[in-house]
Amino acid sequence: MAKQSFSPGDLFQFERMVAPTVLKIVYWIGLAGIVIYMLVAFAGALSIMDYAPGQGIGMLLVAILGAAFAFLFWRIMVEVYMVLFGIFERLGEVRDHLRGTSSDDTTIE
Repeated sequence: MAKQSFSPGDLFQFERMVAPTVLKIVYWIGLAGIVIYMLVAFAGALSIMDYAPGQGIGMLLVAILGAAFAFLFWRIMVEVYMVLFGIFERLGEVRDHLRGTSSDDTTIE
């Protein structure tokens, strides 16, 4: 039972969930945003170190901790949504099993 790949036609029909595929793309975009934030925060901390070394080191530590927290929080949020869509797919499989059929695609009725 191999799953079919995502096709543009899936956007216009509700026979297959496209959100898990879209969530993976959104996840990588979010990670890129976190990395950009981290680089900007590092640059800001390094520029402040010229005239306030203590404050610059503090900002550097906050940037590192903030990026670590953001990575973790972002991963958990995307996983929560993936679990919700996984539950939807499993419920479709249960429905099909109770009907006595087996289907790879989940339909919304």
